[in-house]
Amino acid sequence: MTASDTAARVTPYIEELLENDYARENLRDAAQNLRGAYVRAQKRRAKAASDERLRRQVQAAARSITEAGRALRSGRRKPEARWGRRLVFLLGLAGVAAVGIALAADEELRAAVLGSDGGGQQEAEPTPAAEGAPAGV
Repeated sequence: MTASDTAARVTPYIEELLENDYARENLRDAAQNLRGAYVRAQKRRAKAASDERLRRQVQAAARSITEAGRALRSGRRKPEARWGRRLVFLLGLAGVAAVGIALAADEELRAAVLGSDGGGQQEAEPTPAAEGAPAGV
């Protein structure tokens, strides 16, 4: 295989890499993880088999490289942020806030929700038996 054949085969991937931010971001993450793993291995003189953090960094780098390769082959871009769950959460939060404001502002509503006594415990009125009268008389 000549150099021109190799260049012709690699050129589409290079062009895609220049255009694809997602693939570049994954490669950047992989380089960062590998650099961190290298520094840790140099400082600690540890082997990946015995150092859990070092092993995790190398695995994360491998996942990032794999994802970058898939993105380059398929032309996949960074997934768009999905607003569905965030929107449901914000609507729920707004509903709770609206109920709280309504309860704080309207005394009748507060009495209806919490009960006529305002939500507190009513003290029992003393009965004649409790005042000292003999029971059962």
